[in-house]
Amino acid sequence: MKKALRQAVYAKFGGHCAYCGQEIEFKKMQVDHFWPKFLSHFHPEVDKDAFENLMPSCQKCNLHKSGMRPEMWREQLRKQVIRLRENAQFDRALRFGQVRITPCPIVFHFEKQGA
Repeated sequence: MKKALRQAVYAKFGGHCAYCGQEIEFKKMQVDHFWPKFLSHFHPEVDKDAFENLMPSCQKCNLHKSGMRPEMWREQLRKQVIRLRENAQFDRALRFGQVRITPCPIVFHFEKQGA
């Protein structure tokens, strides 16, 4: 990927991950395909490497999102508290008041920015 395109993707959300909103260093930014490349056969008319389809991402979000569409990933994120409750350490921390579960919708940073 050309450096100018990579810099433009980085600047898209002011140096923040398009998903979690965490500030990321340029050299640590990963470029995510909003519509995953491996699903390109569903929409062959869309250029998967077009600027509009490229999102700045932190490593953790990019690895977890993997090849999911954002709506699929949102559903997986919604279920993560259910999975955490099955972990004995998390459940114990919850019972002792060290953590608290607060219901909130999963809203990506790019949605908050109006993109």
